[in-house]
This record gives sequence, C-alpha cells and structure tokens, in this order.
Amino acid sequence: MDLDPSPLPEATMRDWSELPLDPLTSIFKKLGAIEILMGAGLVCRSWLAAAKAPELWRFVDMTRHKIVFLKSVGTMCAMAKVAIDRSNGQMESFWAQRFVTSDLLDYIASRAKSLKSIRLIACLYISDVSLVNVADKCLLLEEIECSYHKRPADFYRDVGNVRPKLKLLRIHVEEWYDSDQIRREIEEECRQQFGYSDEDEESEEESFEAWEARKNEDAFAIAESLHELRLLQMADNGLTNKGLYAILEGCPHLECLDISRCSNLRIGNELRARCAKLKHVWLPGQPNKVHCPDLHVIGEYEGKDYSNILHSLSEEENMDLCAEGEMDDGSYGDDYWQDYCSPPSSPDESSRPDLSKVTCDDTRFYTDIHEYYSL
Repeated sequence: MDLDPSPLPEATMRDWSELPLDPLTSIFKKLGAIEILMGAGLVCRSWLAAAKAPELWRFVDMTRHKIVFLKSVGTMCAMAKVAIDRSNGQMESFWAQRFVTSDLLDYIASRAKSLKSIRLIACLYISDVSLVNVADKCLLLEEIECSYHKRPADFYRDVGNVRPKLKLLRIHVEEWYDSDQIRREIEEECRQQFGYSDEDEESEEESFEAWEARKNEDAFAIAESLHELRLLQMADNGLTNKGLYAILEGCPHLECLDISRCSNLRIGNELRARCAKLKHVWLPGQPNKVHCPDLHVIGEYEGKDYSNILHSLSEEENMDLCAEGEMDDGSYGDDYWQDYCSPPSSPDESSRPDLSKVTCDDTRFYTDIHEYYSL
C-alpha cells in the first residue's frame, strides 16, 4: 500500500541581522577595510552599526586589493576618509596603494593623532610637504613608507627635523636606470639635433666624484637626519659603498636593512663584516633568505586582477545598475560621499557621472556591481 510521505519540517530562517553587536564586530575584524566598506557594512542596519565600531579602524589596510585598481582616485579617497572618521581618532596604521592624494594626507594629519604607521605604495599624487606634515602632526608616528615614487634627499632631512625618532623607513624605488643621466643625455641630444647651443654651452662630462655624490644624496640625508632608525628598506637605490657606510655610521640602532638590487654596491669582505652586526640584512644579488616579517615588500601591482581586465566593468558603464538595485527602505547610513567627494579636478573628469549619491553606507547601491567583483 502506498503511503503519503510525511511532509518535511519547514527550515527555520535565521535572521542574521539580529546578531549581537559584539560578535558581529569580532567577525568584521577578520575582514579588510575595503570588504567592510563595500560589503559587510551594506547588508542591513545592525551590520552597518557594527561596521562603525572604532576598534575596527585602528589598522586600515587598503592595499593588495583589486578594487584599488578598478575604482577612481576620488572614490577610493572618499572611502578612506570614511575609515578615518570611523576610527574616531584611534587609527594607528594606514596603508594604501596608488590612490592617496595630498588632500587625503592633510585629512589624516588633522584627524589621526594616534597614527604610528603610514605606508604608501606607488602613490603618485602626494607632495613632500603633505607627507612631512603628517610626520609633524602625528606625534606617535614611527613608520613611513613611500615606495615606487622617488623622493628628493631634502624630504628625508625634513622628516628628520620634525620626527627625528622615526623607527622604520621604506623607500623602494625599482629604478634600474639612471634617470638623471638619461635626462642629461636627452638634453645633449636635443642640443646637437636642433643646434641651439654652441660647444661652450654643452654640458661637461660628469666626473666620478660628482656622480657618486649624486647617487648618495638619499643615503647622506638619512644618515644625517634619522639616527633612531631600526629598519631601513631602500631596494633599487643607487647608493654606493660610501653612502651605505654613512648610513651604518649615522644610524647606530639599525637592526634590519634591505639593500637588495642596489646595483652600485660592491659586496666585499669589509662590507659584509660591517653588515654582520645587524640582525637581518638583505644584500643585492642574493635571494630573500631573510626570515624577518618586517622586511616583507608590498609590490607596486600586488593585488591587481589581470584575469578579468578585458571583461571588467567600469564605473562609468555600470552606474545604471545602481537604480536597478535600489531598495524600498532607502539608505541605512549618512550620505558620506556628499561630504567627502571633491569636485572634478580636470575638464575630462567633469563628464563623468555624478557620484554624489553613491555612498558606501547606502544599501541602495549594493548591486550586481558588488556581486560581480565578489565583495
């Protein structure tokens, strides 16, 4: 005899929005700043409240994420300002890649008095004055990184004047060529090609002493101004042995040194003996066998997703998706973008869509764009 199967019990639906604030905050600590701003904080009202807890924003890391390479500078800076404000003055570390501007540095200097570490990876839109201002205003600052963008020697002197007890300095440049020498050769070629200068005005060949002094400008400035350094990373710098000896003499507390790919160094027994006094040294011409987490290098393009370049959707092409994802209950948070986004800085940017309504705290804009990027 056929029997009717017993109906399956209905599955109970769990309302994740009812999770207590403390467990939510603990879970969010496992996420990065970008994931919270563009994902977790957009789910519902209670998740947004958890996402605003100041303890989540003590360490803000906006590096090694594909969104950094896909969003505009203005959008990323606006997100960073939200993170800074949410920290409520408790932010201790700010790491960012590519998008930081001088305006954002000024914002940090005025609102992040507890800052101890700032690492800027391939940030081309910052001025020396703004970064020195951060060092001046943030009295607890111990670490500065400004890699993949060469800074003048006076920058290190200025930092030393306002923050002489700086402990960590990272200045990777990845400059395998001599940019100054290339400039000199181009100028000489133009003079010969266009004939606007006679032989008396032609530049003299640079002497070895002048070349060596130019190559060691950064090293001499660091040795003169930053005597309390414990860690120094300056891979691909053009310094010679003379500049390195100056650093070892002027920074007696140095423990970790990365001088990898510094092609002008001549590694001999004397130099090895001088470096043997340090705990960790990464010399040029050798693989990275240094077991020191502090010497980890963040690559200029680390985090970029190359697999979807041809198929990725740009912000301009997909703003129309925002309207399709609009929710009935409207925004759960304040209109942060209205306050943080600056007006277009060039005529080309003025033709872009109006981003004033796009907020990282507004669930109306949690759309297919976010799902596409798996946020």
